[in-house]
Amino acid sequence: MHSGDGRCFVNKSSASRFDFGRISHRYDAWYRTPRGAMYDRLEKRAIDSLLPCVPNGGRLLEIGCGTGHWSEYFSNKGFDVTGVDLSEEMIAIARQRKVSRAVFDVSDAARLPFGDASFDVAAAITALEFTADPAGVVAEMVRCVKKAGGMLIVGVLNRLSAYNRSKQRKAASMYASASLFSPADLRNLLSPFGEPMVLVAGFVPRWDLLIGLSPMLEWAGGLTANQRGAFLAAKVTL
Repeated sequence: MHSGDGRCFVNKSSASRFDFGRISHRYDAWYRTPRGAMYDRLEKRAIDSLLPCVPNGGRLLEIGCGTGHWSEYFSNKGFDVTGVDLSEEMIAIARQRKVSRAVFDVSDAARLPFGDASFDVAAAITALEFTADPAGVVAEMVRCVKKAGGMLIVGVLNRLSAYNRSKQRKAASMYASASLFSPADLRNLLSPFGEPMVLVAGFVPRWDLLIGLSPMLEWAGGLTANQRGAFLAAKVTL
């Protein structure tokens, strides 16, 4: 999640560290900026390389679906998507999006209202950073996924990225409430459930005039195993 301001909160009844409802009306504006559009392109390219090919009708649970931006992506990949988010305002916008083959509900990721092994895939894209208990949320995701070939798909913001760290230093930014992950952090979080594959992506120049160079920098980052891209993508096969 990339833009906006609001207040932080953590309480016993909530899995969230930030009140996204306060920025729900402007959240998607990020994707309409040159920088946001480029990050979106590179992040989806990384997730593309991890997402399994499934027959139409595969069931995917999306944690922290927000306004449904990624839900639409998963739907376009052939999944029947169930998106959950703690924010009623975000879910209202997601429903207005009218994503094909997607349903949305207000739910706490720490206590999901689904039976065991209900989904083929569980995904969380830039959501775990804002949960009070990431390990608990991942365990809930695992509980809801089939154990014979089921999969977790996770995208998080990289703690090693200078861009992300600069955002965190802004007290009014939602980044200030986030607990970012390094590649090693993400592997440690996911490894109890299988062998994680972790990719580093999101190599976008700090200067707007150079954003067009991002695909070349992305290629170079992968070639040199650079660990400082802004986005981490991971999968675990159960």
